[in-house]
Amino acid sequence: MQKLFLLIAGTIIAIAANTHTANASDTLKTLLNTDGNYEIIPGFIDTNATLSNKITDLQEHVTDKSVVMLKARENGDLKPYRLYLGARIVGTYIAERTNTAGKFPILSRLPPTHTKGTSDTYSVINDFTPHAIATLPWVTLFAQGEYTELAYTGQDRWKLRKYGVTIGDLDKFPLYAAIAKKSVNFGNFSSYGPFTHTHSAHYFWAQTDEPLLEVGYAKDGTMLAASLIKNDRGLRVLNSPKNDDKYENFALNASHRIEFNDDYNVKIGAGFLRGTIYDSSIAHHPPTTGTNDRSWNGAVNANIEAKLNKFDVMAEYTQTVEDWPATDSHVSALTLQGRYNDTILHLPTKYSLSYSQGIQGDSDEEWFDMQQGVAGVEITINPHLSIGAEYVASAGFVPLIVPKLAADNGVVSHTGIVGLKISF
Repeated sequence: MQKLFLLIAGTIIAIAANTHTANASDTLKTLLNTDGNYEIIPGFIDTNATLSNKITDLQEHVTDKSVVMLKARENGDLKPYRLYLGARIVGTYIAERTNTAGKFPILSRLPPTHTKGTSDTYSVINDFTPHAIATLPWVTLFAQGEYTELAYTGQDRWKLRKYGVTIGDLDKFPLYAAIAKKSVNFGNFSSYGPFTHTHSAHYFWAQTDEPLLEVGYAKDGTMLAASLIKNDRGLRVLNSPKNDDKYENFALNASHRIEFNDDYNVKIGAGFLRGTIYDSSIAHHPPTTGTNDRSWNGAVNANIEAKLNKFDVMAEYTQTVEDWPATDSHVSALTLQGRYNDTILHLPTKYSLSYSQGIQGDSDEEWFDMQQGVAGVEITINPHLSIGAEYVASAGFVPLIVPKLAADNGVVSHTGIVGLKISF
């Protein structure tokens, strides 16, 4: 809990230092009404907290960060010939309980986080992500570091998580190209909850460990993307049968938003990824494990999202093309979620409900599925600070490393989370 207090105090002090107000009342007004933009060196170095939220968010805009930056340039949030510096911190306090000692199926947490008993409470810095964006004519440069408190053996807590260059100007031409280490433009994988991601993201979110080549089209609500990916064990789901450094893996993604009026629109999307970790009798997670029986096993994705006045609803389904040799079954994930956008004391507030399920076996098998329900609320104080809370109910325990050996379909857990997000 001390970490959360320090994060809140640090945010208030840092923002207040930029207000230049004479008294406490004026400072409070500025803190609540700031637009989150500051000129560090006028005309050259700026900050934009709202954009920092989008660029570093792991819950929304998961796979289309290149387009997010191009859209920001198009609407003027990114000005030309500028260097934008930013950072984001997400901290949470977690209380969890399970009916089976040592088995906590909650997503978004690394296994070393959890206790061996049936309950635990702890605070954690989920991530700290300093980043920089440079804007030149037709060129957008981006780099993002990341710090995590917990890491697998052999992994560093500090890493250069994303970087790259995007060439394009949507004001003049709808096509763009990017060379970047980033999330693969495949699927949607948004999570409406403030902190916990869904089974769709847990099972199928693809991130590269080396730069990919992405070309795309973005205009009038239509987005198309094709990515050429190095044959390598990437991050999360990304993999290929032979990690021979050739460029044979690829992804395709498409979406189209239909605007009915200012308050009602529907976005439909679909995608394909050629290479996933579900290609061997042993999962390649961590990356150093696996066997030599691998062959290409891709994934297909379909998603739909509707916005009606204050309500958002979304459905997403992803499935492997072939059976996973580790379970002799297709792997699939389904997410259904809804959100109501309102205010508390004039502060933007989101109430969310989410259900997701991951399946990797037949219904009579111990490793059949995992399920998760999340009820969340998030209040945006200003562009720099938001606070949130979640209740998470989980059923089934199926580690994707050795599902047949470690699965336990009788596990039920309940988790409460409170936390905050700080952006500059």
